[in-house]
Order: sequence, then structure tokens, then C-alpha cells
Amino acid sequence: MNAEEDAATRAARACAEIARKRDPDRFLCAMFLPPAVRSVAFPVIAFNCEIVRALHQPVSSAFAGPMAGLIRLQWWRDIVQAPERRFQARHDVAMTLGELLEEGRIQPQPLLTMLEARENELYGLPDWEGWRQAMRDGSGQMQRIVGSLLGLKDTALLERIEEAGAAYAAGALLRHLPAVLAGGRPALPSEALVAAGLDPEDRAGLAKIEPEQLALLAASLRQEGTALLPSGRDAAPRRNAGSQRHALRLASLPATLAVRDLRREPVQMGQERGLGDRLRVVVRGLLR
Repeated sequence: MNAEEDAATRAARACAEIARKRDPDRFLCAMFLPPAVRSVAFPVIAFNCEIVRALHQPVSSAFAGPMAGLIRLQWWRDIVQAPERRFQARHDVAMTLGELLEEGRIQPQPLLTMLEARENELYGLPDWEGWRQAMRDGSGQMQRIVGSLLGLKDTALLERIEEAGAAYAAGALLRHLPAVLAGGRPALPSEALVAAGLDPEDRAGLAKIEPEQLALLAASLRQEGTALLPSGRDAAPRRNAGSQRHALRLASLPATLAVRDLRREPVQMGQERGLGDRLRVVVRGLLR
């Protein structure tokens, strides 16, 4: 193994470690993917972790606006559009992602769609319609990438996978809603915040949300997230139905957690999932 291969291997392992530590839910779901697909899924999960960081703004962003986050997202856009820049970046996720892009193992457009979703969120989502689209273009697009890597080409199936990813994002947001709001992330549409008696521009005020206001937001989020859950159960075209059904199930695995999260109240950030949640994913992931 030469030095370049060794560096690439280290970068790929770093992506898997980022996924494991910062997104344990999706990491667990990815463990049931075939090794060749998993080797791409981990860097995509790590990429999502990096661009989500741009959304966590300090209270001082009320004065500076979303500029710091937009600069971070533009940096990643440059990497996606010109993968050769990864050599100057010296960033493990950028290195691995750039290599996958140059090899054609992943296409740039889905990653650019994910970036655009985060940019829209930074600017602020005015209504639930825009919020739903952001969920599909962000987390939903990430799962759609997994579906494509598994060989699925049917548009209807890929759209269902996209819905599964969006529903998972809604459930995860509900699970950690108080901490997300306190961190200054503009994660809910302005119309929802106004309906709860909050000022969307007052990031400091979101950190001091009253229990009644949190309950209103949680109820609205639960309703919207539940509506995103894919309808039907593992439906697939008759041709190669078995293999397509299995691929659909694997790519939609995060929806297993979404169903459970959307039934619950928010929990403290950092609280680990119970054994029941993890076992449910394992059982679902092992089905054939």
C-alpha cells in the first residue's frame, strides 16, 4: 500500500468514525447494507454531519445573520463541484467524498440538493410546505442516494425512500427539539413558531421557550412528521420483486426509528436509545 492509498484508507475510516459518533442511528442502519454500498454510505452520512454543523448558530448570529453557515456550506459546494480541491482541503470527509465523486460511485447532484436544503434552512423556512421540501431534499435525499446505490431505479420506490428519510429527520428533530431550538438552529418554519407565540428572529428567545409553547410545536411537528411516513409496506414491482423489496427495506430502515420517535415526547440531547429501538432496527434489517 503506497502513501496515497494509506491516506485514503485512513480518511475512509475517519468517515465511518464520524458517522458512528455523530449519527449513531444512521450508522446502525448502514451496517445492514452490503459492504460496497456501506463504503459510500458512511462518507455521505459524514458529509451530512458536516453540513448540518452549519445550521447550529450561536445567539450572536442574530446580528451577523446566516453568513458563517453559508460560508461553510459554500466550502462544501466547492468540493462537490470540483473534487480535485480535496487535496488542498486536507479534510477526511472531503478527501473521501472527492474520491468517490471522481470515481463516479456517487453523483454530485444529490449532494448539491442536500446543500441547497441546508441553505434554505439557514435563510429560514416560511411555512410547512417549505419545511417538508427541506426534509425531503436533506435527509430524504440522503436515503435516496442509498436506494440508488442498492440498484433501485424505479422513481416511485425512490420517492418512498425519500419520504422515509424525511420522516426520520422529523422524528429526530422531535426527539431533540428543546436542544435544537436552544442551539439556534432554525429547524421549524416561521409559521409554526409564530403560531406558538414565538419570534422566529429571536434566537435567544427560542432558548427560553415555555413548556406550553414547546408542547404546541411538538404537536405540530409530530403531525407533519407522521404525514411524511411512507404509505404501504415494502411494495415493489413484480419483476425482481424480492430483491427490490429487500433493497427498499434497507434504504428505508431509518423510518423504523421515525415511527417510534414520532409517538414520543422530546428527550434530553445525548440520551441514548433504548434497547427496544435498536432491536427493532436489527430485526427489520435482517429480514429477507
